[in-house]
Amino acid sequence: MKTVYTAADPIMAGFIEGVLQNAGIQAHAMQAGLYGAAGEIPPNECWARIVVVHENQAEHARAVIKEYLEAEADPRAKAWRCPRCGEEIEGQFTQCWNCGYEH
Repeated sequence: MKTVYTAADPIMAGFIEGVLQNAGIQAHAMQAGLYGAAGEIPPNECWARIVVVHENQAEHARAVIKEYLEAEADPRAKAWRCPRCGEEIEGQFTQCWNCGYEH
């Protein structure tokens, strides 16, 4: 397993884990339960780590994460049309509200 992302917030770590899994990459959030130990041990050692199961997918996983985070930071994210039902979806959303398709 190879670490591809760290997050101080375990909720964000779980979300990134889901983004990678939706992209077909086997990933897991590790150490998410250490969040409460901050102060007893150095805070950055409590951060959740996102690891990919297959190390050869690490670079692809980092690219998926980067693309997602950049799109989220851009308030003008492009709208997209759901390929399953044809509904127009605002760019900040990754799931079709009508049929549940994951973009």
